[in-house]
Amino acid sequence: MSDIKLTYFPAKGRAEISRLILSYSGVKFTDERLTPEQFGAIKSSLPYNQIPILNYKGQIMCQSLSIARFLAAEFGLAGKNNMESAQANEIVDAVSDLQNAMVKKVFGKDEEGVQNVLDNVYPAGLANLEKMLVSRGGQYFVGNNLTWADLVVFQFTNDGMGGKPPKDLTAYPRISNLCQRVGQVPNIKNWMEARP
Repeated sequence: MSDIKLTYFPAKGRAEISRLILSYSGVKFTDERLTPEQFGAIKSSLPYNQIPILNYKGQIMCQSLSIARFLAAEFGLAGKNNMESAQANEIVDAVSDLQNAMVKKVFGKDEEGVQNVLDNVYPAGLANLEKMLVSRGGQYFVGNNLTWADLVVFQFTNDGMGGKPPKDLTAYPRISNLCQRVGQVPNIKNWMEARP
């Protein structure tokens, strides 16, 4: 049993970025995936009645982006100073906006809305992210090193949200190149190949 346990559903969803950060770092962690019945049995005992939750060396943490932000800082992926940390958070928040746009449509069973997000919202957001990547040198979103912002964009372009990833990255060559490079990082590649 490891000192780190991440608990979520058997889905990528709101926990996948934390799984990527943990995998990248090479630490051992327990990836606990609850069935809806298991979740229902513990829901009322959880701080916010929801998951994911992280048990980190005996401390419980909730809220998906707070968990990921903590893990990024803990494992050296949050930037080298406060400005880089803020720049990473900015990119993560921009991607979160895109994910939230899709979540509302997918879980609302709004197929027309899903198509609008795929055809309009995602491309507009990716165009903005491409401009930001170029303005920061074109290799990484923050400084000259990989941060969790790069992992978030990688995960988004692969998985989207609600099983709806962006259709095509051709119009975003710097993002496409970044994601190819991130996907070749050994621990990330191993996770992507082995994940359920």
